[in-house]
Amino acid sequence: MKKRYALALAGLVAVGEAQAGCGAAFCSTSNDWLALTQGVAPGWRVWGQMEYLNQNQLREGTDKVSRAEISEHHEEIKTINRNFLLGMDYGFARDWSVGVVLPYSNREHAHVHNHHGTPFFDSWQFDELGDARVKLRYQPARHHAGGVAWSLNGGVKLPTGKTDVRNADGDEAERSVQPGTGTTDLLLGGGLAWAAPAMPGNLFANLSLQLPLNEQDGYQPGWRAALQTGWQYPVSGKLDFLLQANLLRVGRDDGANAEPEESGRSEAAVVPGLAYAWSRSLSLYAQLELPVYQKVNGIQLTHDYALSAGFSLLLD
Repeated sequence: MKKRYALALAGLVAVGEAQAGCGAAFCSTSNDWLALTQGVAPGWRVWGQMEYLNQNQLREGTDKVSRAEISEHHEEIKTINRNFLLGMDYGFARDWSVGVVLPYSNREHAHVHNHHGTPFFDSWQFDELGDARVKLRYQPARHHAGGVAWSLNGGVKLPTGKTDVRNADGDEAERSVQPGTGTTDLLLGGGLAWAAPAMPGNLFANLSLQLPLNEQDGYQPGWRAALQTGWQYPVSGKLDFLLQANLLRVGRDDGANAEPEESGRSEAAVVPGLAYAWSRSLSLYAQLELPVYQKVNGIQLTHDYALSAGFSLLLD
């Protein structure tokens, strides 16, 4: 198994919080890439990821619909997310590391509010920090027979992002559009990687769960479960091709300020990507997410594709 990539072992987790109805509190297109190296590296690792996700397609159930086909009191138009994630991991023991993820979001959201038959156009644009995450990861340095290795991780999402962002007219955005959820969430995950002797590269799989622990100001986001499986195929000495199949299930939001009838979804996506080892310490990657199945509750905004690119740097 290659030393510079053990994706699932590193705690590869789908951490996106895209709320398909209106927006996204923290929109990771596929992975937060907690590590790109096999095992727990001693000392610090810094990584960053840029993301682009344009939610501009209305969907009812599994079908795409247009605004002309529906008559809603609240009609969504678009939510554009441009995010940057900054992560810092510290290996403090042979098999243990702790990490923090700080999200920054540039978001545009627009909708039409029909008030007694009169349409009012509302829009928001903001640049804000989102909800930080802290995680502890355990990954044994020992490999099991057959080239199989595993990791476990757990932590919390903290309510550090704003939940009361307003536009120029003083109107407060919906809670699902806000940069933060206002809740503390439990994060759990685990991964497996296998260097199959009959094929090149590595196979990997990862399961992650996100469970909100409280409600804040009449809002609790839905729970999330994500499964990623994939293949890391060596193209050359430094270049790898990555192919993933991702499954995501999001429960309904809850609370007086939530929209439970128009939140929650299921999604399946194919995610091809490339990873390049620039040097022993620096790795670069890029990914394209292509949904192949999307089913939403009610009528929600969805996306046709998402892009992400990033780096991982080990500090000696």
